[in-house]
Amino acid sequence: MLETRDRTLLLDSLRPPAGYRLRRAVGTSFTLDLMALLTAPLTFTFFDAHDDDGAPVTDPVTLLEALRRHAERITLFCQAGAIGVPNPNQMLLAFLEGSVVEVQPPRKSGIFHPKVWVLNFEAKGRPGVYRVLCLSRNLTFARAWDTCLRLEGDVTEAQGDFERNDPFADLLLELPKLATRPVSPELDSEFGRMAREIRRVDFELPRHFTDFHVHNFGLGDRREWPFPVGGRSLVVSPFLVRSTVEQLVRDHGLEVLISRPEAIGDVIRNAEREKLPRTFYVLSPAAGLNARDAEQEGKEGPGEPPSNQDRLELAGLHAKLFVFEKDGQARLFTGSANATSAAFEQNVEVLVELVGRRKDCGIDTLLGSDADPRHDTLRSLLQEYAPPDSIPEVDERQRAQEVLDRKAERLARLLAATRLTATAHNVDAEQRWDMTLSGELPEIPVAAEVRVWPATLPSREAQVIARRTTEARDSNNASDSAGAAIATFRGLSFEALTAFFALEVSLRDGPLTARQRFAVTAKLIGAPRDRKPGLLHSLLKDRRRVLQLLFLILMGEGADVSAFVQAARQDGTNSQSNVGGLGRAALLEALLRSLCHNPRRIDDAARLIADLRKTPEGRELLPKGLDEIWEPVWKAREALKS
Repeated sequence: MLETRDRTLLLDSLRPPAGYRLRRAVGTSFTLDLMALLTAPLTFTFFDAHDDDGAPVTDPVTLLEALRRHAERITLFCQAGAIGVPNPNQMLLAFLEGSVVEVQPPRKSGIFHPKVWVLNFEAKGRPGVYRVLCLSRNLTFARAWDTCLRLEGDVTEAQGDFERNDPFADLLLELPKLATRPVSPELDSEFGRMAREIRRVDFELPRHFTDFHVHNFGLGDRREWPFPVGGRSLVVSPFLVRSTVEQLVRDHGLEVLISRPEAIGDVIRNAEREKLPRTFYVLSPAAGLNARDAEQEGKEGPGEPPSNQDRLELAGLHAKLFVFEKDGQARLFTGSANATSAAFEQNVEVLVELVGRRKDCGIDTLLGSDADPRHDTLRSLLQEYAPPDSIPEVDERQRAQEVLDRKAERLARLLAATRLTATAHNVDAEQRWDMTLSGELPEIPVAAEVRVWPATLPSREAQVIARRTTEARDSNNASDSAGAAIATFRGLSFEALTAFFALEVSLRDGPLTARQRFAVTAKLIGAPRDRKPGLLHSLLKDRRRVLQLLFLILMGEGADVSAFVQAARQDGTNSQSNVGGLGRAALLEALLRSLCHNPRRIDDAARLIADLRKTPEGRELLPKGLDEIWEPVWKAREALKS
């Protein structure tokens, strides 16, 4: 984090330690890209699942196997109304329907803004391992300058020795209380187990630091200002509020502020120079990453989320750091909070404070010298901000547009917090389905139009939600637990059934229009019990892909997936049972090797074969002659179990 060459991808930071496997992952994010969440299980399954450019492998067979192994072990909490709408026809998203939990902060004016992962890994005969990632970035594919703090340690037998871990446990216990719909008792129990265990973890500190403290904001009544008074300080924050900056200067000796030119301009407009930091920095053009995700969090006012449809093209700064020096000691705070009043007064945020010596972790060490021959200091990425002679005021039309945007975003959050139910009905023998979306939506303003459609379909299938008065809602049959019908989509294919729905809010005020598009989750009922096994044959399509999947299962963790996918593609598109070198003889060898060295992989293969055998279409996909190989291996595996 203190050296710019020490870079990592978020997905790299999720990988299990050598010899361990994922037991449970709990993540938080403000905005969420469902496709980014879709690729996260790859990191828990394979150690080499990226191409040469660092992008995750998106081969459908590889993703399918990763999802089958780990999707049910991942829970991601995110702000209601801040899920991006995925491209249609993403059948793999069905495996994530139980993984996404939308939340609404206790204060309606605030947003759910933490970016924390709590990962629990297990290995036979070894102590459990916990890893906490405290980030400044959301779960998206954006490429911006961010920070990532990684704490990892074993679960010990000690009781009460690690009180500094208590806020991590408190966060795990509070998250289900923020959910817009109740989490399952099983999941609630898992969070309780993790909270108990994480209190006994001996976390290893990053180099140069001697202690850490965790600060949760927006949970319960916790609103205390966390920063030490006096000394000197440096702040990195892409979004600013002038009153917060002035407080940091007045009470905490803020000397250096690193931000975006637009944010600095807003702060210094009409401000008294003596109330501002001595030095401003922005990223230099050479540091740009063509980033798209330095979202507007905190830009236009307290607690306002960004538009998910129209992102700003920013310079790529998204990191949040607060560094304080006093009496030879340095305190570095990193996490999700910007230097705004909303961050510390309204939002749900998490910051981790690291403590060390000033000479090792202080401001000058963090910035580095311009003369550093390594060119990997923070200063090497920056240029001093030179304010223009005059900063123009925002014109009235722009102010009116910003007000309208905030209204649309508030309406989107209200809509997303509604408990929705999607009820599926099979209408004919050709597996065509009708699906009705129901729920008690808030009152829609006259100036607004709201459209909705299943996320598996293109937006041209959207239906306008009829506006209902308060009286009409009150007269709705109270015995209908699903609420009033919102929209019905007829003649859907089996593959189009989904718990994810897309909504679009359009709000007009004279010549101005604000538009907000986002995805929501619904409780899906009426879908066939064998839905996911049924999706297998739609995704696998032919015997070649089934063989690919079997080999991926037997290769297990550590597989060179990139090389495997490339080899499979070179084998062509034939649908025979043999796939180049991946024939039945090779399959037998892989089965026997797994039986000897890792019998659990045989169990994973058995689950795939059992799932395919549940449907006639699935049985047709099983490679010819598989039973001759599989049956004796499976009998040997059962003998080992007994």
